[in-house]
Amino acid sequence: MNPLIARAKNDVDQAELYWSRKRELTVRYENYRLQTITENDLSSVALRVIAEGRLGTTFGVTPDQDGLLESARAAASYGDPAPFSFAPAAEYPSVNAYDAATAELSSDDLVALCERIKTRIAAARPDIALIIHAEAKTSQLTVQTTEGADGESTSTTLRVGFAAPIKGAGIGISKSAGSISPFDVEDELIDEFLEWYAWTEATSTPATGRLPVILAPEAGFLLLLPLIAGLDGTALDRKTSPLVGKIGERILSEKLTVVDDAVRSGHVNARAFDDEGVPCRRRVLIDAGVLNGVLLDRRTGAALGEASTGNGRKKAMFGEGTEMAPNPWPVNPTVEPGDVPIRDLIADLDEGLLLINGMGFHSGNFPQGHFSVQAVGFHIRDGKVVGRLDKTMVAGNVYEDLLHVRAVSREQRGTHALSLLASGMSSPYILIDGLQVAGG
Repeated sequence: MNPLIARAKNDVDQAELYWSRKRELTVRYENYRLQTITENDLSSVALRVIAEGRLGTTFGVTPDQDGLLESARAAASYGDPAPFSFAPAAEYPSVNAYDAATAELSSDDLVALCERIKTRIAAARPDIALIIHAEAKTSQLTVQTTEGADGESTSTTLRVGFAAPIKGAGIGISKSAGSISPFDVEDELIDEFLEWYAWTEATSTPATGRLPVILAPEAGFLLLLPLIAGLDGTALDRKTSPLVGKIGERILSEKLTVVDDAVRSGHVNARAFDDEGVPCRRRVLIDAGVLNGVLLDRRTGAALGEASTGNGRKKAMFGEGTEMAPNPWPVNPTVEPGDVPIRDLIADLDEGLLLINGMGFHSGNFPQGHFSVQAVGFHIRDGKVVGRLDKTMVAGNVYEDLLHVRAVSREQRGTHALSLLASGMSSPYILIDGLQVAGG
């Protein structure tokens, strides 16, 4: 037990220590040239206490920093009532999330990885402004409470992403990969990047109307983020979620199964416990279209009279970090693959869209399942891609339009090095029967 928690047992009603340590090594290339190599060793602490029934929080660098407990106790005197308790003792699952070879990677190793990607792409497209970003990280996390929770973990991640802006478009094509172990980027991923970039050299604008739309894995957030908002215990408690009272009902196509696979050994997001010290587990949230589970942390679980589901995360849609309060959030949200090759999905369309991103998602009413975005992707006609989408908007409702899914691809990919908005999600290609498209 950390001495800070031992002291807190005598000074406050309850206490929770969250201590994160990270070693991060990053390499960045721009325009085919090495630009930066950065190494950081970071430590951060959050201490939450419940004193006289009120919640107080303070932050620091290490648990032995002077005044942490006193500061948290002082904050509690002005804090909100705490109608929940911190996590009790529990057994945590065994999860393999660490590889010593990744922890030992040097900047030379990351440079070599980036050089291999650079060489492959430069041979085909020396004209593009290529950006490559590689990061190796070793993370240690401690979560302890006066109630008995005692979580200790060490994990490694290696992530790499590469992208190039589309000439005259203000957006780009990007790909990413990640693992807990050292790896080389597969030729197949680089080939797809080059193919997609070649597709951007012509533009095409579909007519306004309802058209079939394929969501690429990079655009899977258009399904997953509205769904996460609806499954959020806070929205369920406030009765603002469209999923209130719908456990056991079909809310999506029977072709869609969504899993929060938190304990998948070898996966970059795998973990044995959440940021409150509650054990994680594999949970099927949507089973063949039927709502099977929701996302609860300690606070929302208590409000709804249920136990935490192990989804107390210091993460939200637009941020994460030690200084965030825990929120209900999935660990490893995954749409299960189907059995149709993506090439067949494209070839079977007389006309449709392949969506790889959507700009302006944050401004829509996604908590109710709605989205309306500027479409980033490609126009399909007669089973072939005819060009990059231009002046095209796409709108839909997850709980209406995704009741009608034509097919799901056998290919599945995670978003490992993209924007925070979509990071950490895995999805196949999903062919939706129809979304509203506004073109030229």
